[in-house]
Formats: sequence, C-alpha cells, structure tokens
Amino acid sequence: MALRSMLLRMIPAFMALLMLAGPAAAADEAKLKIGPDPALSPAAVVQLQLAALANVDKPVRDAGFAIVFGFASPGNRSQTGPLAHFAALIRETYPAMLNHRSSTLAPLISEGKQAIQGVELIDRSGVVHRYVFTLSKQPDGPYKDCWLTDGVVQAPEEGEPEIAI
Repeated sequence: MALRSMLLRMIPAFMALLMLAGPAAAADEAKLKIGPDPALSPAAVVQLQLAALANVDKPVRDAGFAIVFGFASPGNRSQTGPLAHFAALIRETYPAMLNHRSSTLAPLISEGKQAIQGVELIDRSGVVHRYVFTLSKQPDGPYKDCWLTDGVVQAPEEGEPEIAI
C-alpha cells in the first residue's frame, strides 16, 4: 500500500515537472527525478512509462520518450537506442500509445526477477489496444534491484493479454 501511495504521489509530480521543466530538463531523467528506483514495483514502472507516453510532447516534443527510455533495461537500450532512434521506433511501431486517453493494467504476473504486465489502453481516437510489457529486476550495475522494461509487444484482441508472450 505504501508503494501505491508513493506512485500516486509521483505521477502528479512527474506531470508538474514536465510542465515546468525546460527543454534540457525534459530530456534528462536525472533532472526530472523520474527514473529507475528499487522502491518501484513492475506495475509502477509501467504506469510511469504510460504517463510519459500519454503526455509525450509536453512540455516539448519527445520529452516523454526520455522518461520511457530511462526505464528501458540495458539490453533493451542496446537494441533500441540511442534516444532518437528509440523515439522513432515507438512512433512507428506503437503510435496508439502516444497521447492515449487512458490505460488499465491487467493483474501482474511475476516470478522471481521477471514480470509480465498486461495493459489495455484507449488511444486518442477511442480505439482499444492491448500490450504486454516484460520487465526484469536488474541484478547489478547502476540499476541494481530496479525493475526495467525489456520489451513491449502488442497483445491479441481477445483473451488475456499475457497470451502474447
């Protein structure tokens, strides 16, 4: 319950920081104080990424991508980075996530240091889309004990979103 409370406090702070931050701060997760933290659950990580994608161009174009990329695992970053490539990849592959209206998380599936989080979101046109985020708890390095996103796939329209894995 304390973690949920912390997350709920972080999302408005995140949005306020995006509104107040200049372009340099918007592109730098450290300055925004939004980034990997061992206290964040896999669901919290996904929720923060979804909030960033829902407001991807506030206060400046692509500001939300820096937040999302900050929660990408080292393996994910090596496959999708640098940031400009990552942003282009999401714009091409997952346009429905950008500036979406709302999102709902399915029950989290977690085993040890691996987690799967299903998401249903409603895009800006009112169409429902489903995705599955795979996350892992980092064993060492600068993100030790932080949950980071290894990948995202589109889920089938029917059945549990986790079936996509």
